[in-house]
Amino acid sequence: MSEPRLRPDVATLFDAGPVSPDSASAVRANARAVLGLVAGEADAIESAGRLTDPVLRAFRAAGLFEMGFPRSRGGLEMRLVDQVSVVAEVARVDASAGWNIAVLNAGGYYAGRLGADAYRELFPTRDLPTAGAFHPPGRAEQVPGGYLVSGNWDWGSGSYHAERIVGGCQVFDGGVPVLEDNGKQRLLGIWLPAGSVRLADNWRTIGLCGSGSTSYAVAEPAFVPAHHAFDREARPNPDADPLNKDVKIAHFPLTGVCLGLAQHAVDIALEAVRRRGDSPPDSATSQALGGALTEIDFCYAGILDIARRTDEVIFRPGETLDRVQTARMTAANTVAGNVLRRVLPICLDLVGARHVFETHPMQRVVRDATTALAHAGTRATHAGALATAVVDDPRAAATTPEADAFAAKSRS
Repeated sequence: MSEPRLRPDVATLFDAGPVSPDSASAVRANARAVLGLVAGEADAIESAGRLTDPVLRAFRAAGLFEMGFPRSRGGLEMRLVDQVSVVAEVARVDASAGWNIAVLNAGGYYAGRLGADAYRELFPTRDLPTAGAFHPPGRAEQVPGGYLVSGNWDWGSGSYHAERIVGGCQVFDGGVPVLEDNGKQRLLGIWLPAGSVRLADNWRTIGLCGSGSTSYAVAEPAFVPAHHAFDREARPNPDADPLNKDVKIAHFPLTGVCLGLAQHAVDIALEAVRRRGDSPPDSATSQALGGALTEIDFCYAGILDIARRTDEVIFRPGETLDRVQTARMTAANTVAGNVLRRVLPICLDLVGARHVFETHPMQRVVRDATTALAHAGTRATHAGALATAVVDDPRAAATTPEADAFAAKSRS
C-alpha cells in the first residue's frame, strides 16, 4: 500500500492509516478510516444542510469523489462493486454523507465524456467535486462555437461543495427544438460557467437534510463552448470507457444509500435488544430481529452480485450491457428500497416508542429513509422494466444463467 501523502492537517481527520488514494483498496481503506469523523459530524451535517468542512476535506483527500474517473484520464475507474460498498459503508453511519459521495462521485463519469482539451480545462485535478441535475431541463440555444444556456434545476445534491456544476439542457436552434433520430429533443449535460450559477438555498426537507440538494439557476443566458457538453442520453457504446458504456451506470452507487440506511436501522434495533438484557430474547423478538438481519444479508449479497455481474460485462473490451442486464442493474435500487421499507417498521417496533424523541438516533434514520425512498431510483417501475425486458427476450434468463441451468437439469 502507498505511503501517506496527505497534508498533516488532513491526516488528523482519519481514524487511522490514511493513504494516497491511488487504488480501489486505498480508497476503501480511507472510507473506513473516516467513519469515526462522519459519526462525530453527523449532527452538524444535518444542522448545516450540507457536509461540514472537516468531512468535505477528508472525503476529498480520501479520493471518495474520484472513484468514477476513467483510467484513460489517469483515474481509478473503480468497479461498481467497490463503489456501492463505499457508499453503503458511509451511509450506514450517515445517509447524507453517503448520498454526497454517490452523487458527487458521478462527476468522474461525466468528465470521462469530455474531449481531451475540455478535460484539461475543467479538471486540472481529479479531486474537484462535480454536482449535476438534469430535471427540469434547462435551455441551450445553439450559437456559433457553443450554446447560450439558461434554466432552473432541482435536486442539485452537493452543489454547495461543488467545484463544477452540470445542468441538463434541451437544445434549440433558432428557437426550434433540435431532435434526435428517435424523435426526442436532444438533451445535453453542460458544464455551467461558475460565475453564472446561483444557488437557491431551498433544501429544507424531512430527511437527508445534509445532502445539500438545493435548486440552482442560470437566470441570464450564459455562453458555454460546445466542447463543455456531452450527450446525456447517448446510446450504449461498447467502445467507451467501462463506466461510460451506458449513461445509466452512473446512478448505480446510489443503491448503497438505501442499503446503508437499512443496516443502520438494524444496528440501532440490535443495540436496543441487547440493552434489555434478556438473553436469549423472547421468541417474538428473535424472529423479528432475525427477519430484519436476513433481509439485509440477502439483499446486500444480491446487490453486490448484480454489481459484479455488471462489472464483468462493462470491463470487457468491446462489450456493453444488453437490455436485460441494464434493467437488472437499474432495478437493484428498487430492491434496496423495498428492503428498507420492510426492515424499518420491524426495527421501530423493536426499539419502541423512544424513537419519537428527536435525540434518538432512529428518528434521523426514519426521516432520511422517507426522503431516500422518494427518489425516482427506488420506484417499482424499474422492476417492471426488468420483467418486460425478460419477457420480450426469449433468450433471457429468468434469474441467473446458473440457476436456470440447474432448474432445467432438475426437471429433466
